[in-house]
Amino acid sequence: MAVARAASLTAFALLAPLLGIAEPDDRPPCVRTFVVMAGDVDSAHARAGDSFPIKTVDPARAPNGTMIPAGTMGFGVVAISQHAERGGRGGYVVIETRFLALPGEHVPVTIDWTTEARASATGASRNIPGFVGAIPFVGYVLGPYGFIHHGKDVTIARDTRIPVLIGDDVVAGACRIVPPTPAPSPSALPSPSPSPAGSPSASPIPSARPITG
Repeated sequence: MAVARAASLTAFALLAPLLGIAEPDDRPPCVRTFVVMAGDVDSAHARAGDSFPIKTVDPARAPNGTMIPAGTMGFGVVAISQHAERGGRGGYVVIETRFLALPGEHVPVTIDWTTEARASATGASRNIPGFVGAIPFVGYVLGPYGFIHHGKDVTIARDTRIPVLIGDDVVAGACRIVPPTPAPSPSALPSPSPSPAGSPSASPIPSARPITG
């Protein structure tokens, strides 16, 4: 009986991908929270390996049960930084969060790249649109300009909110990343029902009176 059951499970595991059936994932969901940049990271000045401060937005609980208060400070590092250069190449910067600093303990935090688009940024090229080169005699000017002019540097600014996953579980593959539930759009919210005809309306709340001497 056990042999037959094992054979059935093996056959299901082999056929599930072919049939488009996802195998159940019984790992616990990863713990997500938000941090904010506590300083700027500018591609004009940052170098790979530079550190920067972060802090938590809301209180959270790590997978091991450790409580993390709101406003807990931590650090990240600049993973990639390229300055703006000639030829219209814009600046480029990518950051990584590393840990939150609690008394006697560092709690790892990893950027949730499934929902984050603000932990990397590319500066504009400032290039002139290509169709301008079709204008007679203008091409003679665009050639030197395209070589000399710089692109734009870019900044990941202070107070930028970044979603992170708490703990080492995500790195070890011990948790599953669950997409956050999107907030309902205003059109999906129920509209207030009209008051029955003849029913008394609520009395207006009196405005606060100034305190006089």
